Amino acid sequence: MTPNALRAAAIGLLWLPLAGCAMPPVARYVYQDNEFGVVGIPVNTFLTKADFRAQAEELMTRHFPEGFEIVRAEEVDEGERIVNVGRKTDFETNPTVTALNQMFKLGRIDQSTSFEEKDMVHVRECRIIYKRKPPGTVGGAAQFAAVSTLAPTLYIDPNEVARRQRAEALAKNSTAAPKSADAKVQKASNPPAK
Repeated sequence: MTPNALRAAAIGLLWLPLAGCAMPPVARYVYQDNEFGVVGIPVNTFLTKADFRAQAEELMTRHFPEGFEIVRAEEVDEGERIVNVGRKTDFETNPTVTALNQMFKLGRIDQSTSFEEKDMVHVRECRIIYKRKPPGTVGGAAQFAAVSTLAPTLYIDPNEVARRQRAEALAKNSTAAPKSADAKVQKASNPPAK
């Protein structure tokens, strides 16, 4: 081989992982807003060479380049997958012998083997809930938040204010409802205060 051919083969081998043979990123955004975010990754195992936590931290850094704090990391059930493994082998032959310009069939050999296995696997995912790092706080970019509780709120609801206003308006309308002529209907819609 010529040196140019060796050089081209070496460059081709170096570009092979970038051509689609590399493992795709599996960390993903679950939720994002201007103060909080949630990243989902598969549960880390020691059997894979991929570091999903590093991929998640890369996504969090992309969301908040000035820094972030991890509020909580938790495992959640994502669902179930059915794994179907099977193999089937068929073998058939008709051995013959030729003698004196004639063909003699010796019989038929037929064999069939099959293997099938179905398994239901529960899929778990690790969700990392993080928030924007307040300016002036000390510490690294990916540390846990200083204030945490054993039972924190799960997610920030972006529609919480609208829901509260709607609930207050419904409560105000129900107290100002006109008296009905039918007492049973009145009891069902507005139970008496105790």
